[in-house]
Amino acid sequence: MPQVPWYMYFALFLCVSMAHGQVYYIRSQNYPAYTWGYDVKGEAYIMTELGQRLFRIITPGLTEQPNTISFESYDHPGYFLRHYGYKLHLEHSSRPRNSHIFAQDSTFFVRENKWFPEYTAYESVNFPGYFIRHSGYRLQINKLDGSDLFKKDSSFVLNAGSDCRQPAIVGK
Repeated sequence: MPQVPWYMYFALFLCVSMAHGQVYYIRSQNYPAYTWGYDVKGEAYIMTELGQRLFRIITPGLTEQPNTISFESYDHPGYFLRHYGYKLHLEHSSRPRNSHIFAQDSTFFVRENKWFPEYTAYESVNFPGYFIRHSGYRLQINKLDGSDLFKKDSSFVLNAGSDCRQPAIVGK
């Protein structure tokens, strides 16, 4: 039997232990080829291909309220999506702007099947009636206006990703 390097066992342990923090692509209802992502400045958009990012789903969210969710970057642990000036940004939990409201800005109520079967809308915890949506591809929170476009722009589905998509880097 061939010898297995110790770091491969570590990689397997890490992948199994990370399975509890579910990792997903978050896909747009009306732009199904687009999922949530962010640019080099941490500004959040719906994106295709290389811009698509995995997010770890944290439940309950950072405020620890029931039926809430927070979105942690898989590629950048400790960085969460939060709204700031109504736009979604990726910020580190230990050094955010306006740290006293970071947890609230990073937490959303889960509204399953809100407008479409199998799709979920995410309502801001600290701005009731404001939902995550995309407009001009930019992710932001906006007040519900009741339009069909708003409902489509604010409906998303979670598609399971893989914690171990690049196992070669795990043991480094």
